[in-house]
Amino acid sequence: MRFRGSTDRAVPPGKACHRRVGAVFLLGSCLVGNAMRAEPEDAGGPCAGAEVAARSATEALDRGEWTRAGELLRPLKAAGSTCPAVALGLARLRAKDGDTAEAERLFEQATTLAPDDPVAHAQFARYWLSRGQPARADYEVSRALALDPGCPEGLVVEAEILNLKDRPREAFETLGTAARLGPENAEAQYQLGVWLFRANRHAEAVGQFEKAAALRPADARTLDYLALGYEALGEGERADETFERALQVNDRGPSFDPFLDYNYGRFLLKVKRLDESAAYLDRAAALLPHSRGVHYERGKLNLARGDYERAREEAEHALSLRDESGTVLDLQVYYLLATVCARLGETELAKKYADLARTTPIPNQD
Repeated sequence: MRFRGSTDRAVPPGKACHRRVGAVFLLGSCLVGNAMRAEPEDAGGPCAGAEVAARSATEALDRGEWTRAGELLRPLKAAGSTCPAVALGLARLRAKDGDTAEAERLFEQATTLAPDDPVAHAQFARYWLSRGQPARADYEVSRALALDPGCPEGLVVEAEILNLKDRPREAFETLGTAARLGPENAEAQYQLGVWLFRANRHAEAVGQFEKAAALRPADARTLDYLALGYEALGEGERADETFERALQVNDRGPSFDPFLDYNYGRFLLKVKRLDESAAYLDRAAALLPHSRGVHYERGKLNLARGDYERAREEAEHALSLRDESGTVLDLQVYYLLATVCARLGETELAKKYADLARTTPIPNQD
């Protein structure tokens, strides 16, 4: 089980789902790391005159309010050469914008200015994870946790690294500690929720996603998972409302969720709102053209509409695509093709796919 390291997250609640590691940078609540804390206005320290704005920017970044954070931090750019909080905030903004060279320079600057601050090292570790460099992430998070073993930001990154090392039980325990020690840390609550969701512990997962959504209300990923959790618990109306909330905040940014249109389109198909489903599944196909799940759901949609030729095309396309996440199994596509071919009067093909659906084993079901 991995957290966000594969290409397909998604669909039916209860299925294993995977997410790409995203560049979501937190700053927050370690008990050690006083160098990063704001100083009094008259302290005359390296952050003198910038501390109030830096603190407000940090809070905005933690809530996912990137525009507001930029408005607060950009006038402080000069202070970033001496104030670690400003340097770290600017690093997060540059990373969000994809300016990796400047982001790395600023992360280096922040950790140099505040070498004993665990948050700075934990944020630098998360950045390296987002860049696909786990060895560098491991080094930085080790520095963070050496400074403060109870740093939630560091523990969350450590859990993701443990997952990459195929140590999911240790990752779960580490996330539980992070969520307990960092009740105001949205990423800790979110990542623990993801683990619980994948373990089919949906009621517990929903509780975690509700906490994360309260802390970071503009995060579409959290709301998407929360909607899936409500759906898994049979709370369709709440799921629908939460999908709609997610759509309202799903703009192009660090928390953009490319799976949201797919998940909502599948949900709408399930509740027989076919025209609405088609609109979202069409958008999902543009975002995820190589997703088996998207084409499988579009095949089911066309079957429900009576357009059997298009249903067959979509199902055959789905079958041609790999789905290592196990979201849509081969036997499911075979069953869809058997049904479609039967409706088209192609009895031999229908029998062939029905036999395949009946005899194809479910993976990992020894």
